[in-house]
Amino acid sequence: MKKILSYPLPSHTDLPKSLANWLPNRNRTALLIHDMQKYFVDFFETGVSPINNVINNIHTLLYIARNFNIPVFYTAQPGSMTPEQRGLLKDIWGNGMKAIDEHRAITPPLIPIKDETILTKWRYSAFFKSNLLHDLNYLNRNQLIICGVYAHIGCLSTAIDAYSHNIETFFVSDAVADFSEEKHHLALDMAAELCSVVIPTEQVIKNLRK
Repeated sequence: MKKILSYPLPSHTDLPKSLANWLPNRNRTALLIHDMQKYFVDFFETGVSPINNVINNIHTLLYIARNFNIPVFYTAQPGSMTPEQRGLLKDIWGNGMKAIDEHRAITPPLIPIKDETILTKWRYSAFFKSNLLHDLNYLNRNQLIICGVYAHIGCLSTAIDAYSHNIETFFVSDAVADFSEEKHHLALDMAAELCSVVIPTEQVIKNLRK
């Protein structure tokens, strides 16, 4: 992959209108921090938009989730997959990350704490070969707040999968990042049209505090 150049995050007035009208509820939702591993984050220009602001916004969502006892899930690829484990991913993305801390670690300040779940990520969707659906059902959670990278690939695939399992999803417009501004807006447009409520961090927090 090439280095991802800086681009501005979408403003509140520049978001697509979602077809669904769901609202985040702290007693029903869980937070999914998607693929925020150093390997993926390091493709972005550091210290600038979008990744700097996205990390800050995810950290704010994480703080709120921890204070309201909202379940937190992370996805993380294992690295150094065998050819059988990697499957067709290799045809498009090559060998991917290695099983070393410099690649696999969750980027600060988003490091998981006790009782937060790290899901092994095998394919685009966080639901693929993971316990995510089982855990959400066990916790009586039928909403999912999605943030992380990359918006038009894993984040969107996970949102579509969640929708297919009757889980209301919230695609956080300024807490996801992508290969470019164009791809970012494409992901938001598709999410709003197909499977999610596209919503900024500030509005998510307002609803969770109600």
